[in-house]
Formats: sequence, structure tokens, C-alpha cells
Amino acid sequence: MDQSYIIVRSGKGGDGIISFRREKFLPKGGPDGGNGGRGGDVIIKASKDVSTLYSFKYRRHYFAGNGENGSSRQKHGKDAKDLIILVPLGTTILDKETGEVIKDLENDGDFVISKGGKGGRGNKSFATSQEHAPRYAEKGESGRERTVELKLKILSDVGIVGAPNAGKSTLLTAISNARPKIADYPFTTLAPKIGIANLGIGKRLILADLPGLIRGASEGKGMGNRFLSHIERTKVLLFLIDGTVREDIKRTYKMLINELRSYNEELMNKKRVIVVNKIDTWKRKRTKEFEEYFLNMGEPVFFISAIKKEGLRELLQNLYEISLAYKKVDEETPYEERVVEVDEKLLDKVLKIERVDANTFKVSQKEIERRAELSDFKKPGSFEELRRYFERIELEKQLKVAGIKEGDRVIIGNKGFIYKENG
Repeated sequence: MDQSYIIVRSGKGGDGIISFRREKFLPKGGPDGGNGGRGGDVIIKASKDVSTLYSFKYRRHYFAGNGENGSSRQKHGKDAKDLIILVPLGTTILDKETGEVIKDLENDGDFVISKGGKGGRGNKSFATSQEHAPRYAEKGESGRERTVELKLKILSDVGIVGAPNAGKSTLLTAISNARPKIADYPFTTLAPKIGIANLGIGKRLILADLPGLIRGASEGKGMGNRFLSHIERTKVLLFLIDGTVREDIKRTYKMLINELRSYNEELMNKKRVIVVNKIDTWKRKRTKEFEEYFLNMGEPVFFISAIKKEGLRELLQNLYEISLAYKKVDEETPYEERVVEVDEKLLDKVLKIERVDANTFKVSQKEIERRAELSDFKKPGSFEELRRYFERIELEKQLKVAGIKEGDRVIIGNKGFIYKENG
């Protein structure tokens, strides 16, 4: 599988609790309610030990654990463990609803796809010089659920491109440790297969056997764009052409070129090597005609028999040298990179007020929404704490500027309020 989708949900934060110290000689001790623990994050981690997205075919839901509630004697609840999801290098994470790219995991690394909820504060946290015994606490922050799509673009030195039954899987088996499915019918390779060719100490090539390419693939026929997208991340393209019928060699080459150009003109700038396979079927191995043809096209050409393992050593050495040259150019090419970063923490502090309709206003800002969500309105003290926060940030003043009037409704996060003048 080279694409899948999963549903992830981070853990809910534990609730803070209301508790007072009660001991034999302290019948009226102060508040000692502990805070709730943090909910677990859901983390997607790219790993070289994983090569496919196949495991996601059987499991779609990934939910992190919830934080523990606080307890008396100022004991904080235990944080939940983070849930780590392993994916192959080269995986792109997209929002399934919008199609927006969330993260591109080309190298080893991880990304928090869903942040765990914060734990609620216990009543000990609300004790002040004015309020010695608060009888309220915060609820834990809810976890976040989202559906994401995973797409795998293979990262390889060499991408083996060819029509169905050109012998790509046989070639990969002959030159590497891969064991792809091989059969005598089109589209045996339904998903990319990876093989590693060891050429000596410290010398190796990573090769990708890509699904068969047919005429019209750039328009979605056959394996279509799902296949062609993998080519974008290969350093060298190996055009493998079935040489069984000599008259089809040039025709197949032109088809491959046309499909790549139609899909993305920039792919034409990639290094290419032409390989004519199955020369063991030729009665006479006359290669001069094709050598001259591809020389005129500016294409290096090799003649092999993958099944007989003829001509493979020279081919691999050439591919390795091209791959090394690619790395050197990539490292030495100067470029200017300008990164414009937006300070998300700063954006989170900006309070936004919008009029939903003639009598409704919506207030948006991360901290005020969090406080509203965690407040327990069944506890009068909890509401009073939230009201004091509104006063500190001068919320009423900002609402008046926006045009609010007596009796209008105010929405903050998952809570609704009716505005009353002077309180």
C-alpha cells in the first residue's frame, strides 16, 4: 500500500479536584486538590525500519490514553503515555477533509499530529490571599480527533520505470535483496518495492521497482498518477524496455518519454539510463542499431538479461557513479533559502471578536476558549474565577467596541453567555 488514512485522537487531560486538608489536629486545613495529568499526544514518526503503509489496512483508529485525575494532598494525576505511530521515510501527512499537506517526513523524525489535552487545575491552584478556600476546580481539556491521509513517496537512488512485464521485478530480484511478487501478467507490481544492491564495502544502491507504466498513465490510466508521483523522489530513472520484440523498443521508449513529459515537464531533467532487457531471447545480439539511436537521443544504453544476470555488473557500477555525482551536485549547488516563520504563540494571544448574527458574538482566542471549556459552571466559584479572568483582559470593553448590547449572546469555545450591562 502506498496510501491510507487513519483516525487519531489525543488523550483528554485529567480533571483537577476539590479537596481540603483534613487531619486529626487540622480540622479546617486549606485546599489541597491536585491537578489532573496531561492527555497523551499522538505522534507520527518516520522510521527506516518501516517500508510500507500496509499495517494501516487492518487498523484505522489510534487513540492515546487520558490523563489521570488529581487527588487530595496536592497529588497530581499521572500524565498519559504518548502514542507513537511508525511510518516509512518519505511519508506525506495530509488533512483528509481539506487535502492540505500537514507534514512531509522525508528523513528520520517525528511530528505531533494531535496534542494531548492539558490537565485541569485543582482547587489548591486557585487559592489566593483574598480567597483562602476555593470550592471549584477545572476539568481536563478534551483531546483532539482528526482524520489524516498518509501517502508514501518512495525515496530511492534509482527508480525502475517500464511498461508492464518489462522485467522490472526480475531485475530487482537479480541485483538486490528484494523478493517482489513475479508473474507473467500485467500489473504484477501493484505497489512500489524497494531493494538494496550491495556493491562492496560502503557502496550500495537503493532501487525502487515501480508499477508498470502504460500509455495514458499521465491521464490516470493503469496505475496512473499514484505511480508517477513516486518518480519525483528518485535521483536516477532507469528506463527498462522489453527487448523481446526488437521493433517495439523504440516505440516503448517514446511512450515512456511522452508519459513523463505529460505528467511533469521537470521530470525530463532527471538523469536517465536506458536498459534493454531480455536480450537472451535474441538469436543474434546485434546492438549497434540501438546504440546509435540512443546515442543520437543523448541517452546512455545498456543491454542485459535480468533472468540470466548478464550485463548487470557494468549497469550497477554506472548507476552508482551517477548517484554519487547527483549527491555531489546537490551538496555543492548554492541556493538562497528564505524561511518566513509565523510565531504561532503570538497568534494565539490575539483575541478576535466576530458578529455571527444581529444578536450573537463569537470570541476566539486559544487561552480564553481553554478557560471557558475547563470551567465547571455547576460550581459558583469556578464561574467567578472565569469572570475575574474576563475582567483582567477587559473582555467587556472589547465587546462594547464590537457593538454588543444588553441581552446579546456571546459564544466562547463550547460555552454560551448572555450579556448583561454592569455584570
